[in-house]
Amino acid sequence: MAEETKFERALLNIKQLKKGMKIISYIGFSQKYQSMDLETCTFVRHNFKDARARIIRQEKELDINVEQIAVGDTMKRIYKLPPDLKKLTIVTEKLVPALMHRGFLKFEVKRPISSQAAATKPPLTKKQVKFEKSKTQANKFVQQLKQNVSTHKKASAAVENIMDDARKGKVSYNGVKEYVDNITENASSEAMSAIMSLKESDQTYDHCVDVGVIFQTSYLKIIESKGRKSIFENEAKTLLGAFLHDFGKSKVPKDILDSTVRFERDSQEMQMMQSHPVFAVELLAGMGMSEDIINMAHYHHVKQDTTINSCYPKGVNYDEVIYETRLISIIDVYQALVGKRKYKKSWNPPAAMRYLDALAGVEFDMDVWDDFLQVMGLYPKGSLVELNDSSAAFVMNISEDDPERPQVVIAKNAAGDILTHHTLLDLQEEKDIEIVKDLDVMEVFGKDAMEVFSKINIS
Repeated sequence: MAEETKFERALLNIKQLKKGMKIISYIGFSQKYQSMDLETCTFVRHNFKDARARIIRQEKELDINVEQIAVGDTMKRIYKLPPDLKKLTIVTEKLVPALMHRGFLKFEVKRPISSQAAATKPPLTKKQVKFEKSKTQANKFVQQLKQNVSTHKKASAAVENIMDDARKGKVSYNGVKEYVDNITENASSEAMSAIMSLKESDQTYDHCVDVGVIFQTSYLKIIESKGRKSIFENEAKTLLGAFLHDFGKSKVPKDILDSTVRFERDSQEMQMMQSHPVFAVELLAGMGMSEDIINMAHYHHVKQDTTINSCYPKGVNYDEVIYETRLISIIDVYQALVGKRKYKKSWNPPAAMRYLDALAGVEFDMDVWDDFLQVMGLYPKGSLVELNDSSAAFVMNISEDDPERPQVVIAKNAAGDILTHHTLLDLQEEKDIEIVKDLDVMEVFGKDAMEVFSKINIS
């Protein structure tokens, strides 16, 4: 019986090409393909006839037929190679040195994996085992996000309900406890934290949920890595305390709370909004919350420099603000920047991290910020970034060793195609792939952003 052969896609450099592989697209080039001269253009037009090219022309990226390339263009990709170009797509012993001579350096390929070869694979190295674990974690992250979109929505509704009840004098957190327990038991807070950058959210109730899951995720990682002792009885109380950080807003009239209008700094409405930390003290004490949870609600808008306008309530000594409150104050601003709103343009997660980094040491405790940055990374999980081959990729895992080079999955290639087959790329290993800028997921994928992310399946 003939041995069954399976194939996998991979991004490889010239030295990794092996006989029998099939080149799908050319994606890395030598310097001669920067502002190409006539000889280079003529060579490409002749040898890649009927293929497509992605080029930069007069600072604009264009997708054209190879025959349309012109002197001065910069080559980014050659793809959609026609079947009759076997001499440039089927890897042979002679092809590799010819490609190297011509300055073709990196490729997207299909390579065979025989069932016999798979069965006789040598044991994985420690680095390979770690990478396989990363792939499993990334797939689990996507699955948890898909499963928790509904939970996120219901938790947000529960927060709204307890605030409405509190407005009527019924102070209880039982309505939200079910979702706190569910999220904690399913270890899904990290996946839920990525939901906010993939969909629109409301101003108050989604905000409480988002801040809660980000706080729980980052706080638990920090105390584990730093050897700190948690002030909370258990993980559920950690999440609950963060959920309730804005509970004082239940004493703010609903028309003010739900307004999408920006109030003047000295207006009555703004004064009412800025009173919510004080309102929270009595409400949370009545619910039997601990002094630490009350501290988080009372002081999460207190800045390290207590004289600035955005610091309230006034007259607080910063020494009264506990570590957990200093952390949630950072997360509170992060979510306000990144959370999607119908009435404002939201920040991309990496841009929000850079902004907060600039405020560290002035508005925020520098040490606490460093702890948060270490666990979130410069490119938080779920961020969309552009790579130097013009593809768009989601960040799946961050690196403690090099925060600028996370693990990513390409979701949209340079040609604008949304991919259905996904490979995890470790930018610490793929030295020639770099992040060139962060992207707005809504501008790239629109209302389909959640669906595109949810279909990621790393093989």
